[in-house]
Formats: sequence, structure tokens, C-alpha cells
Amino acid sequence: MKVKRYEGKSEAALMPVIMEEMGEGATIISVKQKPAGGFFGFFRQSSVVITAACEDDAELMKFMNNQPEENVVAPPDVAESGKSGRKRKRKKPSAEVAESKPEVPESDAIGESMSILLQEARKAANQIEIEEATKRAKTKVESHVPTPEGKKYNHSMVQLFYDTMLEQEVLPEVAQHLLRELEDVDESDRADVRILIKSVYGSLVDILKNPTLINTEKSGKSDAQAVVFMGPTGVGKTTTIAKLSSILTLKHGLRVGLITADTYRIAAVEQLKTYADILGLDIRVVYKPDEMQEHLRTLRKKNDIVLIDTAGRSHKSTESIGELKQLLDAVPDSRRYLVLSVTTRYRDLCKIVSVFDGVSDFDLIFTKLDEAEALGVLMNVCCLAGKKAAYVTFGQNVPDDLESVKPDKIAKSLLGLAEGEVHPYAEGGGQP
Repeated sequence: MKVKRYEGKSEAALMPVIMEEMGEGATIISVKQKPAGGFFGFFRQSSVVITAACEDDAELMKFMNNQPEENVVAPPDVAESGKSGRKRKRKKPSAEVAESKPEVPESDAIGESMSILLQEARKAANQIEIEEATKRAKTKVESHVPTPEGKKYNHSMVQLFYDTMLEQEVLPEVAQHLLRELEDVDESDRADVRILIKSVYGSLVDILKNPTLINTEKSGKSDAQAVVFMGPTGVGKTTTIAKLSSILTLKHGLRVGLITADTYRIAAVEQLKTYADILGLDIRVVYKPDEMQEHLRTLRKKNDIVLIDTAGRSHKSTESIGELKQLLDAVPDSRRYLVLSVTTRYRDLCKIVSVFDGVSDFDLIFTKLDEAEALGVLMNVCCLAGKKAAYVTFGQNVPDDLESVKPDKIAKSLLGLAEGEVHPYAEGGGQP
């Protein structure tokens, strides 16, 4: 669903532009008269603002029709093959964004009304009894009145999605960004509830979709992939590598080699060695950066992929980050993932991403989703830092509690459209 606002002198002037950009299937959501500016309106003419929408994303419509994608590590049509010397322009995260606690309406009547609205919206999002669900949703929306201190939007459904995202610990500025195209919509526009739902849903999916996943196609001996996992201490890097090793070996039939540079923790080396013995994988230990290339060259000769574990690095230690950079310089043609725990404070996550972003480009892996009360922190980091989340983990079971990011699953949870009241990864419930 593509939603866009157009501003011009009149409706007649704007309609040809809308038709050209969006086609004949475009739907007009709202038409607003914008007052003249200047001194008492003497020096500017009034204008018209039109909000229009069109359905142009086949992938989004697949999600909306509730067609689940395959739970694989890296589909061939998504994964990149060969070396990943890619450079992407990324928006730097702001380390100074304050933590925000959402204001939740206290009225039981309002809470009950929101619950009913979410039930109807869920049906609309899944295209189940769509026409009847939409009629009932419109009726409930008209009677829904948020508390005055929490009211930011003139349409109750848009306000409802804003409130729901705040409850999921999405930052207010991120929620407002996701709803930016609908801020001019109000009750008098009689906007189609389905279009409002698809617009917000589509904004969430656009931020989460198309991460860089590990390529599951077998490669030549001289071109084996190297994948580096980095991050702060205690986020679950070693366990994540064990899960991925199992999936790549048992499900995709790849030959996997392991390298660990996490020699600060003897337990980490022994843990990875244990998994390597169980799976029959070759593992090497690197004590100094200049040993990396030799071990990597040896493992590449007999494997399809080499997974590299690094020691946890404090983003506050310049020396620690410098050591990581030396290690990464020894593996220039590698894919990199920054592993983060969703249980970490958002402000700390911003600082961590900012520091590591100065060392290397990377995609994200979020761990411990089963321990989090809400998934908003995932959306906050991806949206404000300009990074893509590739994988999530949600328990200690190897290899079960890991999957590639499912944009539809997370979007539905953040909007309150998921079945049930518990988020989809609670208590390790991530598998479909």
C-alpha cells in the first residue's frame, strides 16, 4: 500500500498528477483546504492537500492475505551470493534519544473500546470477512474517544494504532513517522478502514523487509563465505552461531567451518567446540588477528561457509573496539552481523550501534525476544539507525529458537493485530 500527500492550488490541478503517479486504481483518502499563510493571508493563496493511496506492493498483499513465507535461513531469491563488499548508506542512530514511557489510557470503557477495535482490525488485516469486519470497525471507530492528553490524530483508527505502538514501546517519534501520511485524515473523510490499516502495516513492513541473509547455496572451495558475528558481552553470540551452524548443516546440507576469537572466555570456546563435535565441524581458535587469515584460508578449502565468533566488546572501550577493527581488517570479504539483545535499554542500544557502525557495515540479529515484554525496541533501532534486522532468537533450544525476520509477524504484533494478547516470540513461541 502506497500512501502519499499532494499539495497544490486546486483539486483539478492535483488529480492529473495523482493519476499519473498512482494510476487509475488510486483511492482518495482525504481532501483538505490549507489556509493561506503570510500576514493575515494577504501574501499567499490557500491550497489543497490530497492524501491518496494505491496498492502496488505484491509482497505486502501476500502478507495481508496471511500467506506465510517459508521459515528458512536465507531464500535463494533474497540471499546475496559471493563476497559482500557492499557499502550501504545508513542513517546514523541518535545516542541522545531519551527513553520514552507510553501513556496508556486508564479508562476501562476506552480500553474495552480499543480491544473491540483491534479485534475488528485484525479481521480486516487478514482479509477474513473483510466487508462485514470493516463495517463493524467503522461503527466502533466513530464511538471511540481517546483521553484528551493522549489525542494526537483526528481519526480514531489512526489514534488507536498510535496508542497501540506506544504500548509496544515504540518511541513516539517512530510511531509518528510511521503514521506521517495519515496525519491529515479525520473522521469526516469517511476513509476506508482497510486502506488505513494497510497503509500503517505497509510502513512497518517496508522498514523490516529485505535484510541481507546468509546465502544457503553451496559455493566453490575458493569462494566459501565468511560471516563474522560481533557485539557486546552477554547477548548470545555463541549460542546464535551454534543455532545457525545446526540449521546450515542439517537443513541445508552445507559444510560449515567455525573460527572463534573469543579467547577471553574459556567457556565460550568450549561451548562452541562441543557443538562442533556434535555436528562434526572443523573449528579453529584465533588468539591474535594475524592468525585469522591462515585459519580462514584452511577452512575455506573444505567448507561452503565459515562462521566467525568474536569476543564481546564494550562500546565504551576504545581499546576493545580497536582490537575488533584489527580482526575485521583480516577478513575484508566477509558478511557481518551485530548481535543485540532486546532486553538492553534503548539508549544503550543506540550507543552500541553508533560505535560499531564506525567500525563496519552490518545487519542486525536480535536475541532474547522471549524475555522481552514488547517488540518496540526492535522497530526503534531499525527505523532510527537505518539498519536491517536479519534474524531473531527467542530461547536456548538449538537450533529451533531462531528464524529469519518475518516482517508480517512483527508488524501485526506492533499494531495489535496478532492473534492472542501475547507477542509472537513470548516463551519461545516463534516457530509457525
